[in-house]
Amino acid sequence: MSLQINNLSKAFSIRTLFSGVTFAVNPGECVALVGSNGSGKTTLMRIILGHEHPDSGQVTRPKDSRIGYLPQEIFLADNQNWAREKETMTLWELVTQAFDRLKDIRARIEALEAEMADGRTGATIQDEYERLIADYEKSGGYIWQAKTIRLLKGFGFPEHRFHDPLKTFSGGWQMRGYFVRLLLTEPDYLLLDEPTNYLDIASISFLEDYLASYPGGILVVSHDRYFLDELASSVVAIVPEGSRVFRGNYSGFLEARENWAEEAVAAQERQDRERKRVEKFIERFRYKASKASQVQSRIKQLEKLEEVSQIRAMPKLRFHFPDCESSGEIVLRGEGIARSYGSHQVLSDVSFVLNRGDRLAIIGENGAGKTTLMRIIAGEDNMWQGRLETGYRAHFGYFAQDEEISFEGEETVKDRMMREAPMDMVPEVRNLLGAFLFSGDDVEKKVRVLSGGEKSRLGLARMMLRPCNLLLLDEPTNHLDINSREALLNALEDFAGTIIIVSHDRFFLDSLATRVLAIENGRASIYEGNYSQYLWARQRREPGDVDAAAAANAGGPTISDRKQQAREEVKQQKQLNNRLQKLKREIDEQEKQIACYELQIAEVEGQLASPPLEWSAARVAEVAQTHATLSSQLEAAISAWENLHLENEQAAAELARLKEGVSYGAE
Repeated sequence: MSLQINNLSKAFSIRTLFSGVTFAVNPGECVALVGSNGSGKTTLMRIILGHEHPDSGQVTRPKDSRIGYLPQEIFLADNQNWAREKETMTLWELVTQAFDRLKDIRARIEALEAEMADGRTGATIQDEYERLIADYEKSGGYIWQAKTIRLLKGFGFPEHRFHDPLKTFSGGWQMRGYFVRLLLTEPDYLLLDEPTNYLDIASISFLEDYLASYPGGILVVSHDRYFLDELASSVVAIVPEGSRVFRGNYSGFLEARENWAEEAVAAQERQDRERKRVEKFIERFRYKASKASQVQSRIKQLEKLEEVSQIRAMPKLRFHFPDCESSGEIVLRGEGIARSYGSHQVLSDVSFVLNRGDRLAIIGENGAGKTTLMRIIAGEDNMWQGRLETGYRAHFGYFAQDEEISFEGEETVKDRMMREAPMDMVPEVRNLLGAFLFSGDDVEKKVRVLSGGEKSRLGLARMMLRPCNLLLLDEPTNHLDINSREALLNALEDFAGTIIIVSHDRFFLDSLATRVLAIENGRASIYEGNYSQYLWARQRREPGDVDAAAAANAGGPTISDRKQQAREEVKQQKQLNNRLQKLKREIDEQEKQIACYELQIAEVEGQLASPPLEWSAARVAEVAQTHATLSSQLEAAISAWENLHLENEQAAAELARLKEGVSYGAE
């Protein structure tokens, strides 16, 4: 049986969140629920849970089925026990609540064993004992501890902290503990609202593997495109015109959405042509008695024409970072950077050189020191050792992971921007806010009531106030929907300066990074290329500290040579990607031109097959010449199309070759 959502609609005041939403979640299937921030995804989940009521429609779920829910913020969820659990329980006690029934069975089994040891071995006791043993084994009584340890480790908890009090963990780690407990209960249906928000890349990969084989149905809201592509078997999109269901992953949905839009435009054009034809007939014969019945028939035909549903564009961010003077060749140099908190050493001997134009991704497990290093670079932390040199004319802008902390409660959106705006930018503040989707009365909103996505957009808008050539971005995509992430990615790709970024969005890192600084056990290693190329390098485990002189004596490339080669190959890959995109556009245009020629030739051939009687021999010859010209143009267009396809195949093969043999280096 499936979890059925039938024709759900919900509105608040005069604003409709969604309407006519219909889909099903089947066992073993993952359904992605997508839409822009504020489109009602969380509200829809709460309706499915029964926490809110729809204006119309219904939710039908199989009898006795269990639904598990992971909210975006457990601390804001309707869970009255959370405060008590947080203060009184250890991590192990929290997560193993999932097995309370098993513990009760085990306790009863032990009680019966004690009775039988005392000589009470009647048939009733023996039957109950055997039944409980079978139930205990079937319910996983002998493997529940192994399952718990596997999940805790997969979510990044070190084994020595399994029995620590829950209150000693940060909010993000407490959220992970709650998530582990939810998964261990193994509900029939999982409703996951932004499950990757508090996870690092390693934990997200573990979660993907775990959910891929989950026997129950999954409904997930996520802004992680890579995550959705890996897991989703269908997509339910809450869009301005209603809702759409697509069978496939998120990338497939994006392609389908473009096709839907094109089909809707074509259908509208066909309908407009038909409407004009019918209206022309009505106007021509409206007052002719012999045509009265036909006119009435055409009028009814017009009335029956339904409006074609158009695919309306989502509101999107559109911005670019302000121009800034170029920095020197070396933008930043760090040597022996170390930072400890009491006896806990977070960073030790971190060294790197950042060159102009680098896009450096800092990666590592949660707690590895990524944000600590960013705060040191940004000058927000002075309790560190080592050396950090900023290059000539390097001006940085900093987006902090906890950016919303700088938003004072009673400030409005406009006040927050005006507080930092230079005098020459004051007149542009409203336009700038509009570019980040704060328009009309939105600019007078108190910052304390903003959603997570709105706060992230406001933090990015704040960076537009002053030109910079070095961007320090710590989790800038948190809380941004996919459209906003793509807008940010486009702006960063066009940015002429240097970027240091921390993010757990793998699609983002793959698209942007040209170098990776991996922090592990407080130390840093540099890899050339994007995140996928970093994984490729790690899988092969080529030593990163090979002695350069030894490599040179052996006749092989030095580390410096390999790094330079890697940079060149990454640059070539980007150029090839751009070329492939351009070729695709040119092929599409050529195909449209071919179709146009074929249509014109068909019309001319129709005329030549049965020319009108009034045509002279000269007119027929003229049309025949037009046919010859069009045929020649068609042949040229087909030849050009074939050449473009050949060039496209060669470029794709070259790109595949580069990806197969990508170089890397480590410092």
